[in-house]
Amino acid sequence: MSKFCIFCGQKPEKKNNEHVIPQWLSKMTGRYHKVCNLAGVTDKQISFSALQFPACTKCNEDFSALEADAKRIITSVLDAKPISAQEISRLLDWFDKVRVGLWLAELTLSQKVEEIDPNFYITERVGQKDRMLMVERLKDAGQGISFVGTNTAIFREMPSVFQLIINDCVFTNASENGLVSNKLGFPIYDKPRPDTGRGTVMTIRPGRNKTGHPVVDKYNASPTTTLIYQPMYKIVASQNIASEYDAPYVKEHSIDATNGVGGIFYQRGDNAVKYLGEGEKLNITPRAQPMPETGILHKKVFDLQNYLLSGLYNLSALDSAGQQYYNALMQANKMHAKICEKSRR
Repeated sequence: MSKFCIFCGQKPEKKNNEHVIPQWLSKMTGRYHKVCNLAGVTDKQISFSALQFPACTKCNEDFSALEADAKRIITSVLDAKPISAQEISRLLDWFDKVRVGLWLAELTLSQKVEEIDPNFYITERVGQKDRMLMVERLKDAGQGISFVGTNTAIFREMPSVFQLIINDCVFTNASENGLVSNKLGFPIYDKPRPDTGRGTVMTIRPGRNKTGHPVVDKYNASPTTTLIYQPMYKIVASQNIASEYDAPYVKEHSIDATNGVGGIFYQRGDNAVKYLGEGEKLNITPRAQPMPETGILHKKVFDLQNYLLSGLYNLSALDSAGQQYYNALMQANKMHAKICEKSRR
């Protein structure tokens, strides 16, 4: 099996190694030499310190600044300190990096690298699509790190949703075209076909220039749950076909309109959809809740994976074989969710 750089996908130049769960994080949580959970991917016992893959030295260095920023921002979140919209955007970049890195890692470990899309590597996927982050906090959780939802068939097909648990904070992360743009007043994406969703130019219609509720169906904020959203239109901006985005509302609610980086919207205890303006800061860490059964946490990942596949993609446009394939993926996830529900009883 030929080696490739986990960032750019090319043969590594001046080969280096990249930890998909960064060393600073596994060390900070006391898990550096502990075995990570890769059930269903490989029978090997792999520690967090050994979960590393080839990378170009330059690619690795290019992402070192993101890691330094993420370490500082994650520390602030764990300490319940407020952060700015620019810092939240940077944090969401880091979640993109980790999520796609885990996808590439698990395909490599399961020896299914042939399933990697030619353009689906970390560099091409950070900050490209709408982002959502659900933040919850648990009482008396202690130190540790784990990730959930990366070994499902849907994640292998569409690595858009995963969950990362860092000490007492639970982060459920999702990213996909049109995930939040429509309800945040940005231009509206029509549903793509799932077999052409990666990099496909989709029909885009003018937005409503106002927020709607709920932003993502079935998900609401509370005193114990913070929801963060960021519309992204980098692909559209880079193709110079952004006439629908040349609107005052979009520009006023973007961090960098020229480069297609939308602003930060959020929902907290009162569940109202709000915009985090320049110069403002937000404590995204919600009030801690009692430790639930593990299944309650994990079920959200499987449900959200199904939501993205069924809600954002036009499955009816597929032939019968395609519909059967994607329905089978969702049925498998429903079984995972049922197992989670049973663990509560």
